[in-house]
Amino acid sequence: MNRPRLHKSRHSLRSRQGGMLVFVAILLPAILVLMAFAINLGWMDLVRTRTIIAADASTRAAGRMFAITGDLTQAKQKSREIAELNTIAGKEISISDSDFVLGRSSRVSTTGRYQFTAGGSNPNAMRVRIKRTNLSGNGAVDFLLPKTFDAEEFEFEKSAVSTRVDVDISFVVDRSGSMIYAANEKATGFPPAADPSWTVGAPAPPKSRWRDLADATNSFIKEIEDSALDERVSLVTYSDNAVLDRNLTASYPTIQTGVAKYTISFPTGATNIGAGLEVGVISLGSTGARDSASKVVILMTDGKLNAPPGAPNPITVAKKAAEKGVLIFTVTFADEADQALMKSVATAGGGQHFHASTGANLTAILQTIARILPTVLTE
Repeated sequence: MNRPRLHKSRHSLRSRQGGMLVFVAILLPAILVLMAFAINLGWMDLVRTRTIIAADASTRAAGRMFAITGDLTQAKQKSREIAELNTIAGKEISISDSDFVLGRSSRVSTTGRYQFTAGGSNPNAMRVRIKRTNLSGNGAVDFLLPKTFDAEEFEFEKSAVSTRVDVDISFVVDRSGSMIYAANEKATGFPPAADPSWTVGAPAPPKSRWRDLADATNSFIKEIEDSALDERVSLVTYSDNAVLDRNLTASYPTIQTGVAKYTISFPTGATNIGAGLEVGVISLGSTGARDSASKVVILMTDGKLNAPPGAPNPITVAKKAAEKGVLIFTVTFADEADQALMKSVATAGGGQHFHASTGANLTAILQTIARILPTVLTE
């Protein structure tokens, strides 16, 4: 039985192919427009991201420098140095003087957002604006594929605010026996600079490390008093053990009287650094502590770790404190202090280490620390 043959006509196949080519030809311009549209949107998003990064980095640098120096000129210079490292659309960024604005940031509740207000006395915040606009020195940004949006370029700008936030500070100081020696003396034998009649419980010798500390404390408190922030300070002292001498307070003279207590009658003892740090961290969560405040410990010692058996390891304490968000600054004074250990403590606590070889150095360091207490981006 013969079966019929089924086949497509060549004419029909050519017609369909021709129709498809016509369809593609009609759609191709639209496809190209959509591709150009997507490419330019991606380019705009990349420029936006790069601008945000540059603004945040430049603002953070400016805020930190202004906090340390109080010098707006230096803050602007540092901000510009960082901005130049963060190119946008292949171009280094310049920031004009008018793009730096000092002011105050505040919030009405512990859970609310910080609000920036330009101007005013005693500023605690700085706003920095980065622009890629026709009216700025940086100019607008060219589209990768111009004319897609019936334009050849687009403008973008971003500002950020760096704010020095309120801080709870634990001031942890060494009152071990070596503190009766002068900064340039080794802690062996009877202190050469002390009166021969000096005994334990008598006033600290006039040229002692403790007296240097007391003077430096006064300068530190003065910086805190002049600050635009609301700082609260606790006082912890340590030798064989650690004592919380003052709970967190905004009454700074009580910190000075707490130090003066030992100036009037100085004890002796070992150097239990870990215990001092441990009590200092605990004080940041006790009476007077604020949930909204940053937490900072300033840990000071003039000597080497010399603690009773079973005493806490200061590096371990610092690591645990850092996990709770506590920032630890360490300060050594007198050249025989164990700087390596205290650097490790500061590193574990996410902070910085400073060393002072003289009383004047110690005063300057505490003033510096007061100025670099935490800054955060609040906008």
